[in-house]
Amino acid sequence: MGLRALDVSRWGFFRFHGPDVKTFLQGLVTADLNKLAPGAGLPACVLTPKGLLVADCELYEETPETILAVTRPDAAEGFFAAFEKKIMLSASVFKALRPKQAWLVVGEGFERGLPWTRLSKPARLLLGVDPPEGADFFTDEEFKALRVSAGFPWFGADMNAESLPLEARQEAAISLDKGCYMGQETVSRIVFRGHVNKCLMGVRFIGEAPIPGSVVERGGKEIGKITSAAGNVGLALVRHEDAVSGAKVIAAGREGELFVFSSWPKPLSKA
Repeated sequence: MGLRALDVSRWGFFRFHGPDVKTFLQGLVTADLNKLAPGAGLPACVLTPKGLLVADCELYEETPETILAVTRPDAAEGFFAAFEKKIMLSASVFKALRPKQAWLVVGEGFERGLPWTRLSKPARLLLGVDPPEGADFFTDEEFKALRVSAGFPWFGADMNAESLPLEARQEAAISLDKGCYMGQETVSRIVFRGHVNKCLMGVRFIGEAPIPGSVVERGGKEIGKITSAAGNVGLALVRHEDAVSGAKVIAAGREGELFVFSSWPKPLSKA
């Protein structure tokens, strides 16, 4: 299979620049900026003081004083608002980028651009340049099928501004070793003292997966709802006590089975 490209110019692209840029971001995102390295993306979340999601994103070090942040369309406005005033307290500057061209290129052997590791296949982000010659183009539905098959939660579908990051399987974006950051108290309380009340699970159906919004039942009781669907696979937000791999469920009259995607990180350790 050759290269395929998706137009992502509607995604959110933001650039932070200044002598204290890493220190500034360290106090406002869930990831540890000390692990940010050139040529690699660092998943992160931006939270409210109460620990709810503002945005999920990827961070890239362009230079020691310049960091690029990339997020999804429905999270871009909240991301901008979260930093617009806070940046004045730092020695850095912050701006939203509006690239005329932005592409996500999926396929083996392509090395240009920035790595995007959210899928089960190699992918790179290209900003401000044409897509590779000869690449086929994804439709939105085709890309949704790819990201659902990889278990990648989408802001605006599988999570939103009312979600907790651990409900949305954002463990890979959260550091328990760094210092304080916005929303840390809520995250720490969940990890060390309890659990979320609901969380995302994969659902593999016999036949086509029901549409988003369909009620998921187990043993005749409602346990959650489908949030994304493509082919015979769906993502569903279900009650914690029912989030059991192998559990048989029914949604819209169709039989399915809950599972955890291999790409999802393990729950954060309480040790």
